[in-house]
Amino acid sequence: MKKTLLFLIALAITVMTFAQSRMADYMMKIPALPRDSCNISKTDADNFNQKVSFLIDEVSNDIQERGRKAKEYTEKNRGTMENTAVKQLQEQYNMSDKDINKLKNSKNMSEEEQEALVSKMMMQKTNMSLDELKKMSKMSDAGKAAWAESYATEAMANAQADPKKYAPDENARKLIDLTNEYKSLNQKINAGYQNITKMYDAIDNDPERKAILENISELNEKLMPMVGYVTASEEKIMIKLADQIKNEQIKYCDKFTPQYRAALKKHLTKFKYSLPDCERFDELTCELMKIQTGVDVSPTIVGTSSLVALKAYLMSLSAAYKYKLYYPDNN
Repeated sequence: MKKTLLFLIALAITVMTFAQSRMADYMMKIPALPRDSCNISKTDADNFNQKVSFLIDEVSNDIQERGRKAKEYTEKNRGTMENTAVKQLQEQYNMSDKDINKLKNSKNMSEEEQEALVSKMMMQKTNMSLDELKKMSKMSDAGKAAWAESYATEAMANAQADPKKYAPDENARKLIDLTNEYKSLNQKINAGYQNITKMYDAIDNDPERKAILENISELNEKLMPMVGYVTASEEKIMIKLADQIKNEQIKYCDKFTPQYRAALKKHLTKFKYSLPDCERFDELTCELMKIQTGVDVSPTIVGTSSLVALKAYLMSLSAAYKYKLYYPDNN
């Protein structure tokens, strides 16, 4: 028993260390932005974009491979997982073997039979029938609040009257704690993603940015019909229009590329800061699935959330030069 425990601890440490070393390898490969993005040549910009693109492909393939292995692992252990889930249903809802068999063959059950079984399960767990739940869904907010208060009062009275009957077992208590932590962490991670998205959206939605693009478009509309054989006076007009377009393109880059670079730096900082949360999120996923299925989850899950966050940053990095429209070496 002691050897088994030591082996499991060693395995967990190995998995975590492997995930961290992989992330460190990827971080080393992220190309640094040039100091002056608006004066970069087209060749250098293309080389930068190619490096980022290769890294995105590498991370994407890693994520897909982890998903494939996790799916393969799940299929291999499907029988054990289903048996554990059935056992938990029986214990949690006090269901008979007959009810479980009905549930397994629910496709052959009528709608009335399905509702009766669900209602029976709800009565076992919440002392509330399906019909009561349907009625509650039609209540006003005030009605729902009053019902919830009444239900909570009744539940507390039952727990005080018979603590052994209503107290959750250790597994159930652990499941509740882990689920709450999982939800909280999920909300925190998603809030971080939303804040990052808002950062980039603020630049894209800047009215001045759209105005400059519209001006460039209007100048191009004047210039394009004049391409070809022109008089000397028309050639002067074309040169003037081309200069105006170039100046607007330079202004566009000078205005918005520094903002985007600043957003990228903040994104990278937020990404690094989120890594422990991502790792913990994967750990919780494994723990919850182990409790619910009775099977250790594929170790490839650990580190996947961090890779997804890294890919999101790399996708933003791949657009580092999207506000640079003018390259002297293209003329």
